[in-house]
Amino acid sequence: MKNINFFGVLVLISCLGCTPKNNQLSDGEQSRVIKKMIEAVNDKNAEKYVNNFAEDVQVYVDGKQKIIGKKVLQENRAKHFKRYPKVSSKIEYLLEIDNKVIMHDKVWLDDVEGEGKDIVEIFTFKNGQVYRVDVVQPNDLFAK
Repeated sequence: MKNINFFGVLVLISCLGCTPKNNQLSDGEQSRVIKKMIEAVNDKNAEKYVNNFAEDVQVYVDGKQKIIGKKVLQENRAKHFKRYPKVSSKIEYLLEIDNKVIMHDKVWLDDVEGEGKDIVEIFTFKNGQVYRVDVVQPNDLFAK
C-alpha cells in the first residue's frame, strides 16, 4: 500500500511539473476516451461513463481495491451521481504515455464556485479499453 501512495505522490508531482504548453491536454485516442468519461461525469450519465471500460475493470483508491467489474462501476457511479447531483469535474492535466493516461482533475461535489478537490487518476488500457484505474484522492473528499 505504501508503494502505491508513494507512486501516486510521484505521479502528482510529475503531472504538476509537466504542464502542457498553452494549457493543451494530450489528444491521443486514449486521452479522448478519458475526456468523454469526464463529459459523462458532468452529464451525470453512468452508462456513458463506463462505455470504454473493460468488463473486468479494477478500480483502486489509494492502493486498496474498491471495485471489480464494469457493471459494479456503473452502479457505483449511478449512486454517486444521485447522491451528488451537482458533481462536476474539470481536467487540469492529461498526459498519455504508452498504454496509460495520467489525469489530474478538479472535482466539485456541490458547488463549482469553491476551489474544488484535486484528484489524480492513472488509467491503464488494454485493447482500447480501460482495465485498471488507480485513484489518489484527498481523505476528506466526501466529508461534509
